Amino acid sequence: MKISNTFMVIMILLVCLFFPAAEAQQSTVTKVLIAKPKTYPGPCPVTIEFVGTIFVSRAARVEYRWERCDGGMGPRESVDIRSAAKSVTTTWRVGAPRKSFSGWERLRVLSPNGIISNAAAVQIKCT
Repeated sequence: MKISNTFMVIMILLVCLFFPAAEAQQSTVTKVLIAKPKTYPGPCPVTIEFVGTIFVSRAARVEYRWERCDGGMGPRESVDIRSAAKSVTTTWRVGAPRKSFSGWERLRVLSPNGIISNAAAVQIKCT
């Protein structure tokens, strides 16, 4: 009986030692950046492209969605990132002739952890 109790204590200690190491190896999104756009003067409506770069601590499947200043949200999407970072894109068709428009989009990462990018602002002056 004494050997059985000693074995159990050793097993519990081993689990406690290795569990934090396994937890530390989980993937996390460390940073999200938006690269485009800034301004657009010209004919409208126009399709604006937004590019976000997702950085991860290790390979991961990342789930995300795009959000707009008008409350619009894109569908839940996912991307497998095998190295440090990967870019994702979306487009938004906006503007009307002889009107100005200013707005933004941002990228919300949903998993493996939540993080929100900066808002990428766009200024449009339609001719």
